[in-house]
Amino acid sequence: MNYYVLTLFPEMIRSTVDISILGRAKANGLINVETVNIRDYSANKHNRVDDYPYGGGAGMVMEAEPVYRAVESVKAKLQTKPRVVYLTPQGRVLNQTIVEELAMEENLILLCGHYEGIDERVLQEAVTDYISIGDYVLTGGELGAAVLIDAISRFVPGVLNNQESAWFESMQDNLLEYPHYTRPEIWHEMAVPEILLSGDHKKIEDWRHEKSLERTKERRPDLLARSVRYHTIFYGTDIPSELPEKLTKAVTRYGEILDYNRRKLQKTRLSFGPSDVILFILGQDDPASTIDFREAFRNLKGRGTLLYFLSGRVPPDSEILLLEKGFLFAGTYLLTEQTISQEEEMSKIALEIRKKTDKMLANREII
Repeated sequence: MNYYVLTLFPEMIRSTVDISILGRAKANGLINVETVNIRDYSANKHNRVDDYPYGGGAGMVMEAEPVYRAVESVKAKLQTKPRVVYLTPQGRVLNQTIVEELAMEENLILLCGHYEGIDERVLQEAVTDYISIGDYVLTGGELGAAVLIDAISRFVPGVLNNQESAWFESMQDNLLEYPHYTRPEIWHEMAVPEILLSGDHKKIEDWRHEKSLERTKERRPDLLARSVRYHTIFYGTDIPSELPEKLTKAVTRYGEILDYNRRKLQKTRLSFGPSDVILFILGQDDPASTIDFREAFRNLKGRGTLLYFLSGRVPPDSEILLLEKGFLFAGTYLLTEQTISQEEEMSKIALEIRKKTDKMLANREII
């Protein structure tokens, strides 16, 4: 991952990325952080880059031309058109989904404003993304750029010793993380919960999910309102055995996997609500008739539940049937051998599912 930080204060960026985990990642060639001093592109002999705002008002505004030249210098060097991210309180508030989206890029230009901001005309011409790290104002965009670099770099292979630390963070599911404990077992008369000493990984994971829900409800109820539970249902004997687990892990930490080829499960009534999302993997070996599909969904019931098909096909009239059963058709993703075998391709599909889910849920809240 290559970052190009356009700033008036390069030393602020260097002081944060040259130490700890990011410093080691730089030294090992896993990430590259280059600072570009916007003053170097000033047309003024005194290297001045700001001027008084038209219409009056307090403060100064950064001029368009130096910023434009700085951006173009990076594009010329790369001979590509990378995304240009402007750090501003007026942008999308940064979350884990946005971080994962930006982590898919090879090069990123991060533009740091200062004073009262940057001339709007160059922003309209050069910027592709407006990102905020929170609903407050800082003296400049450098700290925001440092936050973005840190968050994105966690997804670069090799930066973290345990790669699961990046993909299985609590924020992936809009949940706060569960409590952590280490040695000694008893400290100040407080003991580590017995379940964590049991060695039962399934029970430990269930406990962690429960604690994540409790903590989110207590401290961030706004997040809980956007949290969903993913359920992967697979139907068809030709589905690779590893696919349901790989897909579920790519999308969520706390997902459920249901083998719908089991007759017993097909006879069990399964009900899902508006906070559930179904990932329905359809094999290629079953007839695609509406009758067969209706039979498969006979005991499945939704209540405003989003459903994605992951298959090479969508059964005829499936959207009508889904609506009748209380599901909302969210989309279809083609699963190929390449998708299944390449982790990067699976990660892209998982990211698209989470982004679309977030958007659809947000629209539902507005309605």
